Amino acid sequence: MSEIREIVTRAVVAKGKKLIRLKEKIKPENDAFSVLGCWVINHEFDATLDDKVVDVSGKFEIDVWYSYDDNTKTDVTRNLITYDQKIKVREVICDNIGERCDVVVRVQQPPTCTNACITEEGILVDVVFEMLSEVIGETKMMVTVFACNETYDTVEDFEDEINEDFIPQN
Repeated sequence: MSEIREIVTRAVVAKGKKLIRLKEKIKPENDAFSVLGCWVINHEFDATLDDKVVDVSGKFEIDVWYSYDDNTKTDVTRNLITYDQKIKVREVICDNIGERCDVVVRVQQPPTCTNACITEEGILVDVVFEMLSEVIGETKMMVTVFACNETYDTVEDFEDEINEDFIPQN
């Protein structure tokens, strides 16, 4: 015999994913002759829920290693970049019964430099990263409960069943 019960639990009620592409202009101290390397470090972000959109505000540092003075000297320029992005979420569970929702945002692909080229204004850097957002809220679910008809014998004096002479003495 089985019964159906209703359970209130916290679950993912909405999801969203976004591939973010940014172009940043970096002006080094010296006129760059060639770009020797570019990397993105120290990525930090915060996220808040606003109806069906997750607002993500973050920052990261772009470090560009470049040569100058006719390719005879090198230097590294560092720039702190801030961004604000919106990730649209779609409901995966339509009956969110709670008012309080939590937002979890994960970086699927960390920010990386995909291209860096020298222009008249400085160095133009392309950065790409991907973020996944999940909204966690309260919902109800129906579960089937099967009755367990098995009975178990209770052991009243378990200590009486222990054989202390199990291991022989030498």
